[in-house]
Amino acid sequence: MERFFTEKGIPHTCRDIRTDREARREWRGRYGGEIVPMVVFNNGQRIVDGCDIPAIERALREVTAAPALAPEQRNQH
Repeated sequence: MERFFTEKGIPHTCRDIRTDREARREWRGRYGGEIVPMVVFNNGQRIVDGCDIPAIERALREVTAAPALAPEQRNQH
């Protein structure tokens, strides 16, 4: 997946749950991770499990089309 984002010039962060305990805790606890890779968009607003390129491309279109929330709106649920 890292190659996909790099080749498309999409900024991303790659975290390895095998070597990064905090990443593993976040993957499992915050996002309910069971499948790798997991692609997380906009701080968890959209998640795609696995190497489903069409789903990732749809998610990219969705998150780039959606207006960004102001900081005071992010925590209102």
